[in-house]
Amino acid sequence: MDIQLLRTVWLLRHGQEAPDRPRPLGGYLTELGRQQAELTAQRMADYPITRIVASSLHRAAETAQIVAARHPAIEIEYTEDLWECSPSVPPGQEIFFPNLTPDAAAACCDRLDRAFDRYFRDDERGMALLVGHGTATRYLLCRVLDLPVDAWARFDLFNCSLARVDWKTVLGRQITGLNDAGHLPVGMQTYG
Repeated sequence: MDIQLLRTVWLLRHGQEAPDRPRPLGGYLTELGRQQAELTAQRMADYPITRIVASSLHRAAETAQIVAARHPAIEIEYTEDLWECSPSVPPGQEIFFPNLTPDAAAACCDRLDRAFDRYFRDDERGMALLVGHGTATRYLLCRVLDLPVDAWARFDLFNCSLARVDWKTVLGRQITGLNDAGHLPVGMQTYG
């Protein structure tokens, strides 16, 4: 049986965010966050990326711009559909989401589901890079695996880590990489 790769979507979490900077449209990257993004750009430089889509929040947009500099023929597409949000309050974690209303969680799911429908279509070809946020990325990966909505809270992602979803003949859509931060030295691997 000949199994062929048809399409790939990379999901990249933004670099480390500066928590003390003004936050209209989200925070900005720290110097370490920019270094993380540059190492990720080096890692992704030789991949035949055909599309780059990024959350329009600053930390993801800045990360995307650093990576896209290695792919100058590609214009970044910015979207609110990849913005960070909380799609649910997982049981036992209510203390972490004291202000999340059911309406806000539903709106988050709607937005991320739009992103999933748009960027994870089975009929597209090529290699896309989606640059976003931890929770949004985890939710999208749960959708790939048809997991319950609360499953997003059962794993975490390093800043500038990569996840890879491949479409293969016969096998269909599969996660073939998760929380890959091997391009970052251990001392540069962060969650914030």
